[in-house]
Formats: sequence, structure tokens, C-alpha cells
Amino acid sequence: MNVRIVKVPGLIGPSASPGVSATIWVLLLALLCFVAVAHETVLPAKFLLDEQVILERMVTVSRFEAFGDSFDNLAWTLRWLGAGTAGTSLIGFFASTVGLVLAIWRSGVTSLTGTEFLLACFWLVAQTVYIGMPSKEIVISLAVLVILQCKDSRFIVVIFTACVALIAVFFRTYWAITLAPALLLYFGPAVLRKPLSLAFVAVVLFACVAVNFRIQYGETLDFARQMVNESRYPNEVGSLIVQIIPGGNIVSDVTNAMLILGTFLLPLPLVLSGVATQTIGGICTFFTLALMFSRYQGRRAVAAPDRFGKLCFCFIVSFLATQAIFEPDYGSFLRHLSPISPLMLYLLLSSRSERESEAPRSSMIRSARSHSGQPARG
Repeated sequence: MNVRIVKVPGLIGPSASPGVSATIWVLLLALLCFVAVAHETVLPAKFLLDEQVILERMVTVSRFEAFGDSFDNLAWTLRWLGAGTAGTSLIGFFASTVGLVLAIWRSGVTSLTGTEFLLACFWLVAQTVYIGMPSKEIVISLAVLVILQCKDSRFIVVIFTACVALIAVFFRTYWAITLAPALLLYFGPAVLRKPLSLAFVAVVLFACVAVNFRIQYGETLDFARQMVNESRYPNEVGSLIVQIIPGGNIVSDVTNAMLILGTFLLPLPLVLSGVATQTIGGICTFFTLALMFSRYQGRRAVAAPDRFGKLCFCFIVSFLATQAIFEPDYGSFLRHLSPISPLMLYLLLSSRSERESEAPRSSMIRSARSHSGQPARG
């Protein structure tokens, strides 16, 4: 069986040979595997906070329940599996890494450009830092891996919905909010997936959630963020997300959410945070989202793309909008973006691959028309 090696940029020429490329991939993944296994000594203490909570609760947690405490549910699951710290780290590392490598491979590209390779390396590192240890992101990575593995299934939407619903019920309740607009965009007309329509959908989503929060909890749209941040200080967390416009009414709630969403797409708070890792994260996040959205929107087939590409696009848009409501700081935004990075890389690369495959076909059509005497269309 022939194994297709996605070639990496070479020192001389557009790409390295398959053998050299395979060697670079293996060395990179081996290094990251070492970081995951030795994370307790390699990574700063601030990255280990979730791990400490989970390990403590593995000793005391007694049940796994729907809409229960997400840390308790994860701790119960890991204890049931009999996974210790090292085993959990390897599960997280392999789930996230295999997912991203699979996304690159299944995107259809034969080689990566310099920018694409750097972005792939960044997200591999980010996943290792955030998921190569006991954390709730492991569950997200496993779900993404399942979704990628089933991308060509006729039941992919059902599988996707089931995975997101399980996460919402047992680990992240607000993912239920993410699921609804994702399915709306997927099954809705193509015009909904255009930039202006997406902005309108975001406004409607924020307004609906703001009204719901006031009815159910008597709170503003960002009360969950405020509840998390009220005991934190800017000197402890260098990139807190705060209200940009004061007001406390639905108009200011929606306006603030839209502005925060804008800072996700153009992550200046990360870039200007003064923390080197967050600055790099902001730059790489911007280029990932910018390339992904521009390539996808620039495709001729945006009105009728492949099912999985459309599903990835709709989910990512919905995910970003939901995070604008709940994310407490930009570092957490980067953390929560890491496990879905395989879907972003898949969309980024598959859009480029499809555009390249369309170019020769368009050229052949124009050539055939010119030989037959028909006018060629631009």
C-alpha cells in the first residue's frame, strides 16, 4: 500500500523530498511526545492547574452525571479507565496529534507551503501544551478525531451532532448553544454563509442568548465571564476579557459580544499582551483564521462545497461566536481553540487544494470552448 507523504517546505526548492519530509514529521512528533510525557518538569506551573484539580478529584469523585461538574465527570472517566498521569498525557497527545496529522493528510494536499507548515507546527505545539496532560480538552480532541475519521460518511452530520451533544451534556454545557447556529448555517441557504449574513446571524445569536439569560437568570449576557473573572486580577492573568462598552442592557451586551468576537478574528489583545507565547499565539491564530476564511469564501463552490468542509466552516463560525459570550481571557480562548485546530487546518488546506484542482479544469473548459468557436467565460 502506498502511503502519501505530505511534503514540507525544503531548504532548496518548493518542498523537501518524501523521505526528508517523513523524517521531519517523525522528529517533530517525537519531540512533542517527549514534552507531553515530561510536561510536569518541562511546562510552567500555570499550565498544570487543571491537572492538579482533576488528579485531586479522581480520589474523591463518586459519580458521572449529566449536566454535572465537568471536572468531576472527567476525573470519574479517567479513574474508570485506570489512566494515571502518564497514561492520560499519552491519550491526550495521541488524540490531538493524530487528529491534526489526519486533518492535513485528508485535506488532499500533497505539500505544505512555508506558512502552512509553520501554522501546523504551532498548532501541534499548542495541542501538546494544552492537551498533552490531564485536561478537559482531551475529550474535545477525541471527539474531533472521531469526526475527522468519519468525514466521508453519509451520516457525518449525525455523528457530529452526537459528539457535540455528548460534550454539552457531560463536559461543556454551553456547547449546546454552539450546536444550534452551526446546524442552522449548515442546513440554511448559501447566502447565510456569506460574510455579511454571518455577522447578522451573530447579532441574532447574541440577542437571543442575552434575552434568555435575563429571563432565566436575571443576568447580563456576559455574567458567566464576570463570575469567573471577579476573583482574578490582571496581574495574574495578562489578557482578561472585559466589557468594552458599559451599559448592562441588551444593546450594550450585543455590542460588546460583537467587539469581543472581532478581537478573536483580529487578536490584538494576544499580540500586544507582552507575553511572548501569547503574542505568537495571537499572530498564528490570526493567520490561521484569515487564510481559512479567505480561501473558503473565495472558492467558486462556496454555495455547494463538500459536506464536511461546509460542516467545519459552520461549526468554527458558531464556536467563535459562542466563545465571545463565555471566554474569560484570551489565553483561555487560545487553549479552547487548540482541540478544534484540526478542523481549522483541514478547512484551510482543503480549500486551497480544491481551488488548485479547479484551475486546470477551468483552463481545459476555456480551451475546449475556444476550439469549438464558443466564447470563453472569465
